[in-house]
Amino acid sequence: MLGLICSFAILGQAEGSVVQKELPNGAKFRIEATPGSGTLMIALYASEAGLPNDGGVPGTRHLLEHLIAKGGDRLLDTKLESVGLSLTAFTERDGTAFVVMGSSRQSVLGIESLRDLLEPLRVDSEELAIELKILEQESALRADYEPFLDRAWLELFEPGVGSVFGDLKAVAQLTPDQLMGGAEALMSSGGLTVYVRGDVDADVTALRLTEVLNSATRGQVNFAPRGVLESIGRKETVAGKGRARAVVAAGLDRPMTLARLGVALAIMRLEPGFEVVYEPSFDRGPVLLYSRSGDGFGALEKYDQAGLSRFAALARLQAVRLVNGWKLEGPRFGVLRAKKLRQASAFNLDQLESTARGLTDNEIWSALQDWRGGAMHLEGTR
Repeated sequence: MLGLICSFAILGQAEGSVVQKELPNGAKFRIEATPGSGTLMIALYASEAGLPNDGGVPGTRHLLEHLIAKGGDRLLDTKLESVGLSLTAFTERDGTAFVVMGSSRQSVLGIESLRDLLEPLRVDSEELAIELKILEQESALRADYEPFLDRAWLELFEPGVGSVFGDLKAVAQLTPDQLMGGAEALMSSGGLTVYVRGDVDADVTALRLTEVLNSATRGQVNFAPRGVLESIGRKETVAGKGRARAVVAAGLDRPMTLARLGVALAIMRLEPGFEVVYEPSFDRGPVLLYSRSGDGFGALEKYDQAGLSRFAALARLQAVRLVNGWKLEGPRFGVLRAKKLRQASAFNLDQLESTARGLTDNEIWSALQDWRGGAMHLEGTR
């Protein structure tokens, strides 16, 4: 989960004009021109605040993602692929993402594709049944750590954050009318953010984006940071295989978030059998350290003050590698940029690498103590 598909490198390109704007309807966008690159990325992000708590049925936004990504005429993917563009869509706890990538020669069509995504949803029972079967297939392929991650989101925050996949039986009870209303709320203008990076004319692209985003259903969205519950001493059982520990990360604009991630990744490097799971965000969220076998957590005690300098160097290196990995990922990088405009607009994302390199031994030691004594312990029942 930390390292998803790396589409192409988009950093290290020549920098051109930057245009950033918030429209009267609440939609925001940022355009970063990279002259001569020949590439294009357009990331549309719809905040979960548009449809808080999935409208009361966890998994609703994931189903809406499948339906909205087809476009108004259900041919959006085909139209984009016919000219060499690709569409990636995914749902996180923070929101739902739609990312178009390809050649900058198709920038006009790329921007216009957003209009397709913003069209009012129309769905009937037959199409809904097909998508529910696809969701059922996806659910069967979920990673082993997912039940542990779901429990951490529910137990560490107030209100608890439900699973992106949700309860398929409950989702199957949603009517077409309910889904069309949910789509209107999710894609309302006040929760939309668009990030564009590529070989484009920033000013002309800004005019096109303004026209497209003004076509979105007008609506205000209330953004509120997640409340955090105490994790120290918390122990939970999970219907899953293995063991996990979870700590709360305050957001990527906080050095201790990178410290906790760096330490977890260092442990994964030194102790076989671990996975680290984190949804990059500037809002509060859990970092999960998962072991399918359930072994290895006792090894955390052997990392002490005597060997801190060496361990801290590895943790810093892992944090730097993590940040650089995000920079090279296409869709994930674009979505992180889009989320920044909403969650931490004053923060310079390019500072992440220097923050990771500058983590102190004391910060690394404090993060290690979090994983030892401040983490919630999650025990699998099978």
